[in-house]
Amino acid sequence: MRDEEADETKEAEVETVAMPEAPHVEVIVEETLCCGALVKDEDDPDFGCLLGPLLLSVLIVVCGTASTITSKLQYNTRSQGTDRCDKHDDDDYDDDEKWKNCKFDKPWFQTLVMKLAMSLCFVIAKVTKWYRERQARTAPVAIPSDFGEPLLSPVPDKKQQEPSARAIRLIAYPALTDLVQTVLAQAGLLWVTSSTYQMMRGSVIIFTCALSIRYMGKVMTPTRWAAIAVVCLAIVVVGVAGLLGEDTSGASADTYILGIGLILLGQVVGAVQFVLEEHLMVRLNVTPTLLVGWEGIWGVLYFVVLAPALTYSPKLGGGAASDIWHEDFVDTWVQLTNSDALILLTAISGVALLVYNLVGNMVTKQLSAVMRSILESCRTLGVWITGIVIWYGFDDHDSGEKWDVFSYLELLGFFLLVYGTLAYKDIVPIPGLAKKVVI
Repeated sequence: MRDEEADETKEAEVETVAMPEAPHVEVIVEETLCCGALVKDEDDPDFGCLLGPLLLSVLIVVCGTASTITSKLQYNTRSQGTDRCDKHDDDDYDDDEKWKNCKFDKPWFQTLVMKLAMSLCFVIAKVTKWYRERQARTAPVAIPSDFGEPLLSPVPDKKQQEPSARAIRLIAYPALTDLVQTVLAQAGLLWVTSSTYQMMRGSVIIFTCALSIRYMGKVMTPTRWAAIAVVCLAIVVVGVAGLLGEDTSGASADTYILGIGLILLGQVVGAVQFVLEEHLMVRLNVTPTLLVGWEGIWGVLYFVVLAPALTYSPKLGGGAASDIWHEDFVDTWVQLTNSDALILLTAISGVALLVYNLVGNMVTKQLSAVMRSILESCRTLGVWITGIVIWYGFDDHDSGEKWDVFSYLELLGFFLLVYGTLAYKDIVPIPGLAKKVVI
């Protein structure tokens, strides 16, 4: 997501207005107080109040973990559809209905759910803006408090400049890259464990660094080059641990490698997305919340064309790889309507993604990009722990993760990934190299 530092909150100028005598005056606590738990975001006022730091941190870890786990659970949930399964694992081979009781392996649908959740960010931003402007028009006049400062401001906050039509059109490009990288990563999640998927996504820092040097003219210090090397080593260690381990999410070695490759390819596309988003936010004055919202809207519009194209695309003999270019949305709908579990998981996933996208911007702005990096590491650990609980607590060997001897190797990879990421952010030092911030 976006790595912006939060500006210091500016106090709004308040004009003191003389009050006529009245038997009763309604006193409303100003929005900046937010019951002591919320803080107004002056740079992105469309969203209004922001949650307190502790709640922000909990939400981003919980919702981030939930979005990954629910996707994995959906992939391994069976439901009656219209398609026949490529691999029949029931006893009754003569029962055609059992052949249609297939796993919900729908990476494109998962991507659509994400786009719908992102588009709701736009709706929330607009509704919140309307509500705040309405309150500003009907707000009571200022009343001096015991501390000499007015409790209320009759002067409305400064208006955030709306993105231009050109900026909205340009958002279509990062929206397309976000769609591509999401579906590639979601397809990879079909054949790797949730923790491996989450750790592999950390490789985006490698590709973002390369693009920043090539196209944005940034210069990397020796410390950051060393950090990139540590991240590369971590990716190799995690990949090897998953390949050698007993649990590869029910996939063969070939499909496991395919899954890893798709996730890494998705991070290459994601790096392009980050560069485009930085250009839009910095040069075209698009706030993070509106950027996420417009990317979601563009993503939904893309699916108007993609859904029929994917439905009628040839499977080319079937097989695991066909999930990348073929997905029958009619079958998707039928499977959803035939499974309450799928409907519930989809709803949880959508809510988690919505909250995660909103809270992600708040964390970067209010708690800094450093805290965002630390919380993302906690999310990865949360996904892994949840997977282990699912394996041993619920005996779900498809969605859960087993702890075996190679899990220690994956744990080493996790620590290397966290260390490399924090070193790249200049949070922790690398022995023998001076820490120097590059602007």
